[in-house]
Amino acid sequence: MLVYILIVILSYLLGNISSSYIISKYVFDSDIRTKGSKNPGTTNALRVFGFKAGLLTFFGDYFKGTIAVLIAYFMAGYFRVDIDLCRYLAALSVVLGHCWPVFLKFRGGKGVATTYGAMLAISPLSTLFAMLFFVILVSITRYVSVGSIFGVLLFAILMYIRADLLGVWFCILFFVLVIYRHRENIKRLIRGEENKLNFSRK
Repeated sequence: MLVYILIVILSYLLGNISSSYIISKYVFDSDIRTKGSKNPGTTNALRVFGFKAGLLTFFGDYFKGTIAVLIAYFMAGYFRVDIDLCRYLAALSVVLGHCWPVFLKFRGGKGVATTYGAMLAISPLSTLFAMLFFVILVSITRYVSVGSIFGVLLFAILMYIRADLLGVWFCILFFVLVIYRHRENIKRLIRGEENKLNFSRK
């Protein structure tokens, strides 16, 4: 039990590392939480600071999810506890840490990139399919929120196909989190007011 608690705490703290906040503060001498949509995530970093900042934010948020799950994997092996449970607990905790970081007064991102990164360390093939689905949806609709919501939903479906019941339940939790974090986007989509991604911006 102590191992599981330790994994949850470590993963949550790792999730607190906000790439967009670090980039905005130390590169642009600003605070992304006061710019654009005020969301410290990839899309807002892309729109406010440009492609390079958006890309760096994505990779930072993405791979902290991967690292959290890998740490949990090795800890599970060392202490000989349930590896799958440890990996999913780490995945959920690092996403929660990203969405509600204690060091940033619980004002975090929406958790999509971190979810994908965490799932990469659990099921690389499923992550590849989900990311491809995300790219296709965003390319067609130009709505990042649409790609984010349905891309994460696909994880639950893929886990069901793999007969990974533990994965299904955790991916449903990820989907609920994404829906909750995108609740304002959903309202704007319904009203036809959601901002579209501008692919022409450099």
